[in-house]
Amino acid sequence: MEQYGIEIMKTYGIWGVILSGVFYTLIKTNIIKTVYNFLSKKFVEDFMKDVDTQSLSKFIKEEDIINHDIFNYIDLWRFSRIPAMQFNTEYRSVVFKKYLCIFLTSYKSNITTLLEKGDYKTMGDSEILKTFLDLINRVIYDYEREMTICKIPKLIIDKMKVRNNETIDLIIDLIQGICTSSFYSSDNNYLKVYSILNIILSVSENTIQNSEQVCDGINGSLSGFTFNDGTIIITEPDSRH
Repeated sequence: MEQYGIEIMKTYGIWGVILSGVFYTLIKTNIIKTVYNFLSKKFVEDFMKDVDTQSLSKFIKEEDIINHDIFNYIDLWRFSRIPAMQFNTEYRSVVFKKYLCIFLTSYKSNITTLLEKGDYKTMGDSEILKTFLDLINRVIYDYEREMTICKIPKLIIDKMKVRNNETIDLIIDLIQGICTSSFYSSDNNYLKVYSILNIILSVSENTIQNSEQVCDGINGSLSGFTFNDGTIIITEPDSRH
């Protein structure tokens, strides 16, 4: 997060750091709906009205989109941080880590496909909004389908879905704000896309952190469940006895 803040400072200046910090704090805490009212489109536009948008947009290039930090962070989580995570039973460690890897893989795969096509460069506001809302829907559909195929318990998928709903709503609200705000106008929509990827990055990290709270809240509902993905067979201890 520290390096992420440094990059925002380089690109957006102090106001970018402040706004990103506000968004990040909202996501980290569970008061999104209450505080988000202060972050309406009008608020952001009024707050940024003295910023030189044209100068700001020149900082963002195609290579910044293609090499966005979200890809490095996803790989870091998948191959380093998630394998080191420990949940409250061995079964839950295996299943929740599998969940998170599928979740992140879906985001990386779908975002990569969208960026490689490059169609976003010539889109108008309504079209780019629809494209990214479709992206979010596709990501969710793909990871939930893959989790079902991999036999992750529906209970876990549903519990995580409930926890993720507020942050998904926040993503949608912020994407709408970015796509309809003149502040984010730039050549080839680079500033819009870069800003949306920043939001997805923060929300993805939030999902990973929430997974431990969801796991702890399940109590004994997974007792006796067995997980078998073809490489490992493991059973949740029966806590009812």
